Amino acid sequence: MNNDLHYSTTVDLQRNSIGRLHYLSWGEFTGTVDIAVASGQAWEIVFYQGQIVWSLDLIQPNQLWQRLLSTHCGSVGLEALVQAANCQAWDGLEQKRKTSWYYQGALSLIASGKINSSQLTAMLTTAAQETIFDLLQYGQGQKLSFRSQPEIFINRPPILVNTEEVISQAELEWADWEKQKLANISPNKIPVIRHPVQLYRQTTPIIYQNLVQVITGKRTFREIAIEIDEDLLLLTRSLTRYIQTGIVELIELPDLKLPKIGNKVLPDRPDQLLSAPNPRFSFREAPPTQSTKAKLVICIDDSSQVCELMRSIVTDAGYRFISIQDSTQALPRLLENKPDLIFLDLVMPKVNGYEVCGQIGRISSLAKTPIVILTSKDGLLDRLRSKVVGASEFICKPITKAVIDSSLNRYLGCLVDN
Repeated sequence: MNNDLHYSTTVDLQRNSIGRLHYLSWGEFTGTVDIAVASGQAWEIVFYQGQIVWSLDLIQPNQLWQRLLSTHCGSVGLEALVQAANCQAWDGLEQKRKTSWYYQGALSLIASGKINSSQLTAMLTTAAQETIFDLLQYGQGQKLSFRSQPEIFINRPPILVNTEEVISQAELEWADWEKQKLANISPNKIPVIRHPVQLYRQTTPIIYQNLVQVITGKRTFREIAIEIDEDLLLLTRSLTRYIQTGIVELIELPDLKLPKIGNKVLPDRPDQLLSAPNPRFSFREAPPTQSTKAKLVICIDDSSQVCELMRSIVTDAGYRFISIQDSTQALPRLLENKPDLIFLDLVMPKVNGYEVCGQIGRISSLAKTPIVILTSKDGLLDRLRSKVVGASEFICKPITKAVIDSSLNRYLGCLVDN
């Protein structure tokens, strides 16, 4: 194939993009293909004589490489990649692209013995398959800009990915995805639980607890599947009913921020990559506010007067506060917010304090949270029963500021700030 080939056109992605990639492979194209859809998603695929050198999601490049490293290389992460890219230059391309530092850093990790060539091959193969899968998905009726640019390699890249093989594998994965009616759900999206109470009512407590621990609102489907060692398709299919009913919402987040290594600057200035591709997001992290640092106190009491008094005392002490007056909502709200201290009324309609306390103790993420019982019942049996179900302290009503302040200091003063 003549490397002077250069075209830029708008095509129907699913119909023609895979055919174009086949054409570049058969024609032994050397250079870069930049692809973008109107919705803002963009990819880069670099070829050497028809084989893939690397492929990159230009909207989430750091997230992609962090996932690839954690999946295939264990403890080696994005910080090690950045450091390696600073230490050793790769002069493969005549005109370096601002994204070539990822490949350069990975090769440097091989040179230093931190990863091996098989691991990098696996990472590049995974990235290429995901890129082609995404092209198939985003190309459902969308138009895209498909532009190829010949480039000169000074040296032959040491690791290449077979283009035909990754296309074939990605097409099989996409066919299974469509068969399960998941065509409109991107594995790059992040699931977020928007209605925890509804989710709790539609599942068992154990299933609810597992879902809350997995769906943190910070990880994509692909990352969750890796984290819990589950098949991506099975994981996504299991959540479709909650997505369709609006209990779980799918969102996007800004890319990971690159770790800073001393005062060094990467050769290809990845800071440009972080700020340029997607104007929908701001990649600057907001400084943490005082409220995000403060420990959280939850009061479960059906009395609005008690809740308001507790709110006044707790917030005056500098802590965050949430009140729960419906005891049936206590468990899902606790799992959602994970408080540092719980105040719990004993006598409540529907579900009493003993039952709530026992349920909390059976949940691993809440089992060590101190629980202070608030009650007008001051019998010995009540105190003993409270201890049996896991309460840390027993306070008689009416409550006073001095007594609550004492409990706050006892249970929160020794905790370490997050």
